[in-house]
Amino acid sequence: MKNIPLVSIIDDDKFFQFNTRLILESTGQIDNILQFSDGEEAIKYFLEHKDNKDKIPDLIFLDLNMPYLDGWQFLDEFMANSFNKNKITIYICTSSNRKLDQERFATYQKLKGFLIKPMSKLDVINVINEELKV
Repeated sequence: MKNIPLVSIIDDDKFFQFNTRLILESTGQIDNILQFSDGEEAIKYFLEHKDNKDKIPDLIFLDLNMPYLDGWQFLDEFMANSFNKNKITIYICTSSNRKLDQERFATYQKLKGFLIKPMSKLDVINVINEELKV
């Protein structure tokens, strides 16, 4: 069975992190999970390890509304850098269903999906299945 080597959850909501981690682990298809409470903490880690493809996630679940560096600011920093990884898939996970956020989402080519919280177990499993079929 094929697995996703490394998934990252970037969200300041501890309950969302905990619940998403449980769902990811329950699939048996994720090898490792990195968790960050804000975009600043995440981008610092990514830049520090940008040349080590084993430490850069294959799949990222990214919240938009966070302190220090929000999801959009994280994306701007992320897109301005290159990482030693062929494919990094990013899904926005937000409680915001504002049309402006969805329009802005469409301007980022690297974004794969826009998921509205609360996400169900099926939402997460669908993301994993989509990633593993490629």
